[in-house]
Amino acid sequence: MAPRASRSVSSSGKAPEHLPPPEFLAWLDANKTDILRQWVEGLPDVSCRYAQRPPSELRHTVRGAFLAYREALATGRMDRIDKFIGYITRKRLKTGFPLSDVQKAFELFRAIVIDRLREPVNRHLLSRAIRPLNACLSHTIHGFSDHFQLMHDRVVNSHALELERQVRERTAELADERRRYKTLVEEISDGFFVIARDMIHFANPAFCRMHGVRRGEAEGRPFLDFVAPASRPLVREALRHAPAGREVARGLEYHRLARPLERAVTEMRARQVDLGQGRVVIGICRDISERLAMEAKVREQERLAYLGQLTASLSHEIRNPLSAIKMNMQILSRKLELDGFDRRRLDITAQEVTRLEMIMRQLLDTVRPLSLERAPVDLAALVKSSLELLEPRLLENAVQASQRHARNLPPAMGDAASLQQALQNLLLNALEASPRGGRIAVWTRRGRAHGEAFLEIGVRDEGPGIAAADLPQLFKPFFTRKQQGTGLGLLNVKRIIEAHGGSVVVHSRSGRGASFALRLPCLP
Repeated sequence: MAPRASRSVSSSGKAPEHLPPPEFLAWLDANKTDILRQWVEGLPDVSCRYAQRPPSELRHTVRGAFLAYREALATGRMDRIDKFIGYITRKRLKTGFPLSDVQKAFELFRAIVIDRLREPVNRHLLSRAIRPLNACLSHTIHGFSDHFQLMHDRVVNSHALELERQVRERTAELADERRRYKTLVEEISDGFFVIARDMIHFANPAFCRMHGVRRGEAEGRPFLDFVAPASRPLVREALRHAPAGREVARGLEYHRLARPLERAVTEMRARQVDLGQGRVVIGICRDISERLAMEAKVREQERLAYLGQLTASLSHEIRNPLSAIKMNMQILSRKLELDGFDRRRLDITAQEVTRLEMIMRQLLDTVRPLSLERAPVDLAALVKSSLELLEPRLLENAVQASQRHARNLPPAMGDAASLQQALQNLLLNALEASPRGGRIAVWTRRGRAHGEAFLEIGVRDEGPGIAAADLPQLFKPFFTRKQQGTGLGLLNVKRIIEAHGGSVVVHSRSGRGASFALRLPCLP
């Protein structure tokens, strides 16, 4: 079964016109052996299922994927990638591999190549190579998604049409055919549902799992009970006003209720059919949160690559003049006998030069690849040392800081210097947000979310809080509400924690302060 053409490819089968330079292809060929070895060795970390496969099989499939990407990057055509998608789909998805595992395995190739291109000797190739690399990866991700979706579409539509025919021709056999139909849809991993008069008449186990109810609890309830309020008008319009016998929704996206927004994005396809007892809506729904998150990650990598190229070119041109200005200001400050406003103007100028140097350092920290020296880290000790460094500023602003540490907290595996940098960034933000005489709470604890254990460092302030509209923008480059801010501090916090395999969780209510939690994986 051949996958449908990805959205990133034209009808002629060609990739976007932007191709990498010949120097990159030569570099790729020269580093082929090391890239293949690193790719094979990294697959078991992607999923335990890859660890169970024979090494010879992994080497064979990885070599085929490399050759397909090599041809696409050299010629701009995706034909070989499309053939490889079909081959891997049959080999992996039909033997129990989740779609996300297969997509992450291909994401690993791009990560390996970009990491190598970030090395100083190869950095000149990065800006022109990352876009074709991302185009190949996007094509692959969409190809697998569409191929997987097409398989389910064909199965569901085929059996739905077969059921209609059998209902018309053999009414007496309706009950038996309905049982067989249910068995089929209960085996697919996407949610399948039947709606009659706005009520759910049937929902398979996958639908129930996706919407947070036990098997059988969805039937008899309105479909909109499982849709987030913001998405209900769109879903209601699609379900009620579609022409009879036509598709109700194709690729309609909505958010499921009782799920965090980033984990609740759902794609639905549905159509009206006549099963012999009046028209109903049958459809499938699929969780696309991981796919959208991966696409967002690709876009973020493109932005950071551009920022890195810009920063590298400007850093030398800006920092040298700044150093000269600062040195001359210091000389003038010692030699000139200034007083009053003239002295104040000179001091302000020196302070602004120092602030510009700090902005350049933050920019370089943002685009410089992280190099982590992992070792067991005592999180409680990390908090205490960070607060000691901040003590003069706490006293100056009359802000009190309290600590609370869980007993017998195990160490985290990480880079102590990087983690302290991230924590101090949060503490400085909390200090700036706190009113004079306010309090900052810092804690460490062990927790569990989505079935995974984590270690947490938390910081909470008593400031004005963060507006709800600003929460989705917090970790974007240059977003800030501070008059003197750069909008890079929280971005660096997120980069450091994600490099440790963790996440940053934010809670805030207007006028009641904000809390930031750094969650790190537990040691096995």
